[in-house]
Amino acid sequence: MENKHICPWWMGYLLLNPVRRISHKPEKILEPYLKPGMKAVDFGSAMGYFSLPMAGMVGPEGTIYCFDIQQKMLGKLTSRALKQGFQGIIKPILIKDGEPFEYLKETIDFVLLFAVAHEVPDQQKLFSDLSDMMKPGSLLLFAEPAGHVTRREFEQSLVYAGQAGLEKAEEREISRSLSILLRKR
Repeated sequence: MENKHICPWWMGYLLLNPVRRISHKPEKILEPYLKPGMKAVDFGSAMGYFSLPMAGMVGPEGTIYCFDIQQKMLGKLTSRALKQGFQGIIKPILIKDGEPFEYLKETIDFVLLFAVAHEVPDQQKLFSDLSDMMKPGSLLLFAEPAGHVTRREFEQSLVYAGQAGLEKAEEREISRSLSILLRKR
């Protein structure tokens, strides 16, 4: 699957719109999976719509690794984290082509992959890298925007996830999304 479109950095401000909470309330979506002290990944974090609530859920003993390909997105995330007192919890990571993440191997308790996989040119590598970061038995919540991503494209992503050692844990209903909860075997 080729990279169709990368969300421009300025679109990050639209993603922070409070009206979004009507259909995508981070606390409601993530509360069943995040506990104090956990280490989690928000892959494609942008300006932190999910990252900051995640930081509140894992607390000062936890860590949220926030991956993005745009420094401007991570810069805004960092300033928002500072304002909310989460600078010690939020760890922004600028993704560079081919960069290995060996230092995170089997350390992650939970991964959020929300509305971003369709922007990644090599989804097979994406799911492999995320699986490598995850502890055995840990969870990955995978969601793509319905209408923007077809059911067929979503199913192909699930094939890549399966090849990476991730299996279906449970169905997930998230408004306006194709979504599923995956578990690392």
